[in-house]
Amino acid sequence: MSLTSYSQELIVDDSRFCYDYTYSHLIIDFVLNEQKIIGSNTMHFQKKCEIDTFVIDLVSRMLVDSVLIANQKVSFVHKKNTVLIPNPLIDKDDFVISVFYQGQPQAAKRPPWEGGFVWSKDTNGLDWVGVACQMDGASIWWPTKDDLADEPDSLRMTFTVDKPYIVIANGKLQSVNDASNNKRSFSWLVKNPINTYNVTFNIAHYAHFNDTLNGNLGNLLLDYYVLPEHLELAKKHFLQVDSMLYCFENKFGPYPFYEDGYKLVETPYLGMEHQSCIAYGNQYMKGYLGNYPQDIDFDFIIIHETAHEWWGNSVSMKQKKDMWIHEAFATYAEALYVEDMYGYDKMLVYLNYQKKRIKNNHPIVSNLHLDTDMYYKGSWILHTLRTILRNDEQWFDILKGLQLRYKHKNIGTKDVVQYIESRCGYELTPFFNQYLLDNKLPVLEYFIEQRKHKYFLQFRWNASSVDFNMPLLVNLKSDIYKWIYPNSQWQELEIRHNTDTLLVAKDLFLINMLKVK
Repeated sequence: MSLTSYSQELIVDDSRFCYDYTYSHLIIDFVLNEQKIIGSNTMHFQKKCEIDTFVIDLVSRMLVDSVLIANQKVSFVHKKNTVLIPNPLIDKDDFVISVFYQGQPQAAKRPPWEGGFVWSKDTNGLDWVGVACQMDGASIWWPTKDDLADEPDSLRMTFTVDKPYIVIANGKLQSVNDASNNKRSFSWLVKNPINTYNVTFNIAHYAHFNDTLNGNLGNLLLDYYVLPEHLELAKKHFLQVDSMLYCFENKFGPYPFYEDGYKLVETPYLGMEHQSCIAYGNQYMKGYLGNYPQDIDFDFIIIHETAHEWWGNSVSMKQKKDMWIHEAFATYAEALYVEDMYGYDKMLVYLNYQKKRIKNNHPIVSNLHLDTDMYYKGSWILHTLRTILRNDEQWFDILKGLQLRYKHKNIGTKDVVQYIESRCGYELTPFFNQYLLDNKLPVLEYFIEQRKHKYFLQFRWNASSVDFNMPLLVNLKSDIYKWIYPNSQWQELEIRHNTDTLLVAKDLFLINMLKVK
């Protein structure tokens, strides 16, 4: 692709697949009083096929000063949120590209959902700054290959800020060095693959404390960075982290980023699952900003965002439409945490609390994400699947197996479905098609028919997915539940009594019902 043939269509289907992102070193100097950044990103790539033009993503509002390839200045074109760079080294297999830039990044309107920089002040009037960009992409504030399917294998960040502030970022702190003009530089290193939207920083006059978890792979360093006035409160509030991590390691396998540690960092926005550097803004409240069902009062942000270390940060989507893989499994992880800490019956209470938030207005697999169904409906899809498998040992082996099979990998919906099918031995494509690709729930249609002195239950599924045939637990006598096996054809089952309403184990399935006669 040449500069003269550039088009928006080519950005969708461009040559970026020809180079693999292996390493990134992001350097930024924060000019806090101007809400400005000056920096560079040096990116290492390996060639997979011939390429004559590199495409680097960076929003047009940021100014690109210069671009280097192999330390040599090269020409470039910056427009339509991309930097197009002709490749002067066609025969080379490895490329090092440095983009130098500056500007005022966009401010977040509603973080983390409408992302950008969050410029705030603490109660002492000191700067308190962060960033969240999941829905917008990392290129709203730094130049990178902003491709969900290609994560850098490791990443270094060097952030410079005025004293007395400190900068907390992903990975582990490597060094702190004095810089000019009363500034300090903080160097952080991530040793594992990382989604570019998960790359973050947090600037404040933080207090710090730490702990160590004796986890599945040895000692895991737990670091906490909070505003000084919340230090003692945080020490008590964050005690729930240990039990949560033990629970998730038991359910999903070892914490995926031992080399990079685990951090909670207090932020001026609600929260975000930044890899190994989770943004925490739930104000030390129980539940979700004080809202929770009955006595199930764990801190939602701690539990949900940490679950993303497995579901989203380790096992990651290839495309935006598959974000349900992140959100459904992380939301379901909340229910599993409740089961561990409060018991099975409380888990059902919690799941029904989630169920009230299901809209059924849009398909879950979508690039639009117009509602929260990929969270709450996604959680109920997994709960329903656990029910119909009827084998908890197998179910939890599947969850852990997904993590071990796809650790640090990018996958799609098809990968998840095929893996679950391969482990349980059932054809589940109609099940997932119904729940993921259609907004409507399957409807169990039924009626009770009397012939002579006998009663018969007539039933079938009315579903958009071809061959949908999910089994169902129904109450046919007193408190005794029995499995029935509806499909798209009417079936008949003799029952011992007349009833106006068919009772289904509604705490175990996500369906609608319709009495048709």
